[in-house]
Amino acid sequence: MKKNILFCFGVALLGISCSNDFTEVVPSNNVSTKEVFTDISRAQSFLNPAYGSVRNSPWISLDAQTHNVVSKSGPSRTAVSGATAESSPVSGEWNSAIGKILHINEFFEKGFNVTYDAFDEEFAEALKKRIRGEAFGLRAYYKWILLKNFAGPSAQDPNTMLGIPIIDEVLTIDNANDIPRSTYMQSYANIQKDLDSALTNIDLLRYAGDGDVDGVRLTSRISGEMIWALRARMALFAASPAFEQISWEEAANTAYDAIAAIDEGAIKDLQPFGNFNNVDNPDHFWRRSFSENGSLESQNFPPSLFGNGDWNPSQNLVEVFPDSLGYPITDPNSIYDPVEPYANRDPRFERFVFHNGENEFRNAFIEVFAGGKDAQGGIRKQATRSGYYLKKFLSDNINLDVEANANKEDYKVYPIFDRGGLYLDFAEAAIEAYGIAGKGGDMVFSAKEVLSVIRKRAGISTDQYLDLAISDLEAYRNLIRNERRIEYAFEGEYYYDVRRWKVSLEELNQPVLGIKVGKEAGDKFNYTATEIESRSFEEYMYYNPIPRNEVLKSNTLIQNFGWQ
Repeated sequence: MKKNILFCFGVALLGISCSNDFTEVVPSNNVSTKEVFTDISRAQSFLNPAYGSVRNSPWISLDAQTHNVVSKSGPSRTAVSGATAESSPVSGEWNSAIGKILHINEFFEKGFNVTYDAFDEEFAEALKKRIRGEAFGLRAYYKWILLKNFAGPSAQDPNTMLGIPIIDEVLTIDNANDIPRSTYMQSYANIQKDLDSALTNIDLLRYAGDGDVDGVRLTSRISGEMIWALRARMALFAASPAFEQISWEEAANTAYDAIAAIDEGAIKDLQPFGNFNNVDNPDHFWRRSFSENGSLESQNFPPSLFGNGDWNPSQNLVEVFPDSLGYPITDPNSIYDPVEPYANRDPRFERFVFHNGENEFRNAFIEVFAGGKDAQGGIRKQATRSGYYLKKFLSDNINLDVEANANKEDYKVYPIFDRGGLYLDFAEAAIEAYGIAGKGGDMVFSAKEVLSVIRKRAGISTDQYLDLAISDLEAYRNLIRNERRIEYAFEGEYYYDVRRWKVSLEELNQPVLGIKVGKEAGDKFNYTATEIESRSFEEYMYYNPIPRNEVLKSNTLIQNFGWQ
């Protein structure tokens, strides 16, 4: 708790909210906008609410739209029956992002006409410069959220890839609704321009020390590391099969430049997952303010650990985890044993998923077999539908037993961009541009070397498969996609990945599987995969719809192709 107290005290010196959501609202009901921008502390704080739509927890429910996880409460209608223009799982991102962009634009118009410190001109200019960089970086981020969620082929001309409405001036929400969508590349260039401006004004990679302008207490704000990471992610999407707006070479070079800028051209070993509670994790390029609670544990611990078990990983996801030597479990060289399917697996499986039997999590023994305490009708009438429980993000420091004199809270730290993600962005683009072990230009590492670092953090120490598959580009492509699926499990990123990869309709319409566990004599078990949910996906669904209500209200917004 001491860290939280120090953090709050420090940011209070700058008039900055210590709320986990940066939700200090300015102006208040009693203060006019004009008064806000004549008051130094209020003017500084006006930007704070723009952070309010940056996610501070994993988007597990979006992963439930894929084949990764299901809710114990039942199927999602949009996953089982298909999304509509009226009801898409990401439709809320439209108004949320546009609202924040309009707020930031108002800050650009009025927020820099005040003196930020009447007694120290040098400090005032440094603070103003950093805040200007934050504003550019935040606006770029929300434009990216729009592009990531709503880019797609025009309903009027499917050969034209549309992007977002470019809104760089103060408008009402109604006026903003009449700004037409620019093309994908016009939108991409506009976001890059904002990122360039952000990097010009924020002349540091990471907040450190105890300074008022660049101190570590500002870690949750826009930094140079975040800007570089966002560049790489944008380029990856732009090069992907669904868009094909830039070359794989450009995407690979952008990610490489980001690694070079952040890590001085070297690849680094990654920090262990631990309890996802490291508030000083050097791998985190951008995260929200950390909090201290046990809410995720309460929601997701199995019933025998006094949780609700809300989210249940699928058998489809479980089968993606390789064996402990790094081989896919379908490979002839794999040491995977279907009789004991949870033995000799990639250590990430044990860290991310609660499964039947003994778990490496306070030596918990989970019982999902018929009559077991964690099965349907066990401790709870409603329990896992898949035979698994989510374990990723959960801390084994927390014990929810009300009779136990133990911790009920732990720090929660969720990064929006991190080093592992940047390495995966590079690896995916680099194998397409330069091959598995190839290096473009002055590059000093390849996709294979970066992937080795990812798998080393996973705990795969003898990774023979990386060498065995080196001559098979398709095998490596699938390997990188599986690594991304594992590393981003339960965060919602896979929802976007299957669309930008244009995974086959056959695969996207496969059922979601769970595991049925049977208990035999001598504490032996048998395992049978079983269908638990269907999926419905059509060709046009690779691109999300603009919310239909927004299209109907506008005179200029063009819907994406295929959506009615």
